Amino acid sequence: MIIFDSQMKQNENIEDESEDKQLYVPLFPMRKKPSIGSSQTSSQSTSQSTYMLTQYRSMQDSNEKRELEAAIIKELMKDKRSTQFYAVRENWISQYKQYLYQNGERPGILDNNNCTQYIIVNEAVWIFFKQEYKANPDIICKQKHSRTNDKRSKTVEPTINRQSVSHSQSTYELPLIGMKNDSYFCYMHSGLQSLLSIADLNYFIVKYIQRISKQQLIDKKKANIVSYTKAYFDLIDQIKASTVPIKINTIKTLIINQFLPKSQHDCHEFLLYLLGHIEDEILNFNKETKSTYINYIEQIFKGKIQTNIICQHCNYKVKQIEPFLTLSLAISQSKTLEECLDEFLKDETLRDYKCAKCQSSCIKSLQIISIPQILVLHLKRFQFLPSCHKNNKTITYPMDILNFGNQTYRLRAVIVHTGNLQQGHYFSYAKRYHQWFLFNDETVKAATKKQVLMQSAYILFYQINDNP
Repeated sequence: MIIFDSQMKQNENIEDESEDKQLYVPLFPMRKKPSIGSSQTSSQSTSQSTYMLTQYRSMQDSNEKRELEAAIIKELMKDKRSTQFYAVRENWISQYKQYLYQNGERPGILDNNNCTQYIIVNEAVWIFFKQEYKANPDIICKQKHSRTNDKRSKTVEPTINRQSVSHSQSTYELPLIGMKNDSYFCYMHSGLQSLLSIADLNYFIVKYIQRISKQQLIDKKKANIVSYTKAYFDLIDQIKASTVPIKINTIKTLIINQFLPKSQHDCHEFLLYLLGHIEDEILNFNKETKSTYINYIEQIFKGKIQTNIICQHCNYKVKQIEPFLTLSLAISQSKTLEECLDEFLKDETLRDYKCAKCQSSCIKSLQIISIPQILVLHLKRFQFLPSCHKNNKTITYPMDILNFGNQTYRLRAVIVHTGNLQQGHYFSYAKRYHQWFLFNDETVKAATKKQVLMQSAYILFYQINDNP
């Protein structure tokens, strides 16, 4: 379920005192059941709204229809059952704004630059938008709670976040929908929720499937060529259309031979498997159809690392360049993520390798020569030699600035594993709409920066800072 409403307990700490308390309301809020014992006035208002909606839906697009729409919104705003209020861009309801002006009412609030108008609406109006337009107005809401126990004193104060998302990015920021876990699929859910929080990946997959479908490059014989990519595309559509936790049936079916349903599996292995298959599909599809579609997995996730092996005696050098999707970092000698990276890149004297020319000992060094847009770092918590165990030591990690390859990165998602080698559970924290959220199977709820940074991380996703 989505935990994000105006009736949260007073003592629930949604945000730290030091943090910006402006929370982004998830798209498609869950529809509430009508309250029992509504007043006669409320019933009359509902009846009037129903009549107006019937008339509205039978009309062709015209000025009269726009005016009726404004009247419907005015009527829906009388709905006393709505407990949430949203600030939406005025261009969605320009006629309603004029309607308010004509009646001498304040139409809304301005953003901090005094250039964009926002209108305050309730949940009934939001549902009306969703049903009639099949679209998602940007909505931003700040929740404010009274310190008293009187429910009537609790209010929701709409406001505008100064760092509101751009239209293009918000289009591919997905609603906050949980995932039903009827078996051992928490490893898949935590990995998918982290990937789904990367707007660029959502954009590329949606555009890719839309374009090849439009160009009729997929027939029944070639449908299996992009089965993983299409499954991810369908998952995005499923999330957009849902208001309740969903089941991930298609992807489960595709991975069933590699990841048995009744067994526990490694989230890192799943991520490599899924991204690897999507990339293979892009390359194979281009080959089969003689297309030149961009390899967006490479563009977003892949970096390149150069391995140099240098003889300590004759300086003979061997070098090899390899791509990487993730970097697996040892943690036994480190306390921070930065120390783990330093340890990974540290020069190493090779014991079982001799120079091809003089048979002397050699030194191996690593050099990052190409950096990814999304840096995925896997901490080696599961160890199998000399004995099997899980290392639960604390590794601290930065949120805003991680230096890597002469660039800086900011934290985008964290996957956490609790338990041991024999049994455990995965969940993730990810950032959407400039706010951190916990994704734990069916449960999705707001999280603080402090909560994110205190986790025993297993996999970390960092996004490059475009303007460091």
